Amino acid sequence: MGLRAALRELLPRGHRGLRFEGDYASWEEAQRASGGYDRGEILQRVRAAELKVRQGEAADARDGVTFPEIQFSFPVMTALARAAGRNAGLRVLDFGGALGGLYRQYKALRIPGSLSWTVVEQKAYVELGRAEFAGAELQFADTLEGARADVVVLSSVLQYLPDPYALVRQVLDCGARHVVVDRTPCSGLSRDVLAVQHVPPQIYEASYPCWIFSRARLLDAFAKGFTTFAAFTDGSGAWRGDATAFELAGFIFDAR
Repeated sequence: MGLRAALRELLPRGHRGLRFEGDYASWEEAQRASGGYDRGEILQRVRAAELKVRQGEAADARDGVTFPEIQFSFPVMTALARAAGRNAGLRVLDFGGALGGLYRQYKALRIPGSLSWTVVEQKAYVELGRAEFAGAELQFADTLEGARADVVVLSSVLQYLPDPYALVRQVLDCGARHVVVDRTPCSGLSRDVLAVQHVPPQIYEASYPCWIFSRARLLDAFAKGFTTFAAFTDGSGAWRGDATAFELAGFIFDAR
């Protein structure tokens, strides 16, 4: 499962001193230029925040931080509500969904209909999720193999995979009628750029490889099985890496 579960928790909506350095030729080269991170500490921070929500001490949690109001990801919620209206029941695969934060947001909307929500995560998250957060609707799995869904959610995850297009191919094969991509770096270049993302100490001192996708190339990969219904950005504006400027983009795809 790799890095995605922990790393997606570190990318906030504002810039807050994050840096994207370099233009590396391979994932291995970018890894050698990275300092890594403490995976276990991030997981415990996320767990503590989610428990406060469950105990009624906070309304929502994001990136291991609690909030007095729900921090809806409105494009994702809109896409899920749209899919629910097109299906008798909704089956969601939330790839890299940590401990189920998006599930909580969706449930707060009180959309009628049956729901099956599976978070696909790395092993440590799956074990903790099953022990403390799973329920009749919310489940945790460590692989997409054999999974079927109406909607696949990819929120701030593709950029942290050594081979993101392999995951896209898996998604194409899982029978989903809709795919939602959110908070994913995209540039106007014709090629993808592999940078090292540096997180400032006030958030969490770490660095790791991060793809900045060619928007055209990423869309072309999904176009093999999907049409683009909508495109959006996360509202944080333009970012700048050493090799290119980019935005945190999102897309809603429908099966052909």
